[in-house]
Amino acid sequence: MDTNQPPANDAPPQPAERPPFNEVSVLFPLLTFYTVGYLGLMAAEFFLRGVLKVPGGMMPVYVALVGAYAADKEIRRWAGAAEPPRKGSFFVYLWMLFFLAAFLIHTFRPEFSIPPELDAIVLQILGIFFGSRASKYIWESRWADDRRQTTDDGGRDKILDMIKTRGRVTRREVMEQLGVSHSTAYRLLYALEQQGLIRRMGDNKGTYYVLKIGH
Repeated sequence: MDTNQPPANDAPPQPAERPPFNEVSVLFPLLTFYTVGYLGLMAAEFFLRGVLKVPGGMMPVYVALVGAYAADKEIRRWAGAAEPPRKGSFFVYLWMLFFLAAFLIHTFRPEFSIPPELDAIVLQILGIFFGSRASKYIWESRWADDRRQTTDDGGRDKILDMIKTRGRVTRREVMEQLGVSHSTAYRLLYALEQQGLIRRMGDNKGTYYVLKIGH
């Protein structure tokens, strides 16, 4: 018998599975890189007095990137998914500061001409920004209504009773028992979590909620 052979049940280690690629995860780095390049070219055109021109066609691509980033955040918010921690308003402030500086310099030194696309890009970015803020305001208003429901309509007690009985509860179980939508169930649970009554456990599809210690 060959004693050098490994045992039959000794399987070779399997390589760890890579997480699936998420195209949306590259939006912020790509938008940051594009903003630095686009804004840098526009600043060069302004301060070099037209010696360097911004290549045509950059603005539609940039507006599309900003719109995609804002849309992703809104979809995540309304679907009850985790939102990226990054703040897209940074881009708005950056463009506004540059526009203000260029406008003031042009006022006192007319030989410095404002790039023709600057006002258009600022207006479009402001439109996307305030549209996103309006959506967030509506979402927060609905969340406030759901929070009142957890206190006024007994929704809070129902969810807490479910957790006490089962030990834990998922968002889908809250949807089925209370007859609410996916996003509403998320907001109801989020309100209880903010009140310090429950704690979120797990991640993604494995997320569930338990009572916080002391309740």
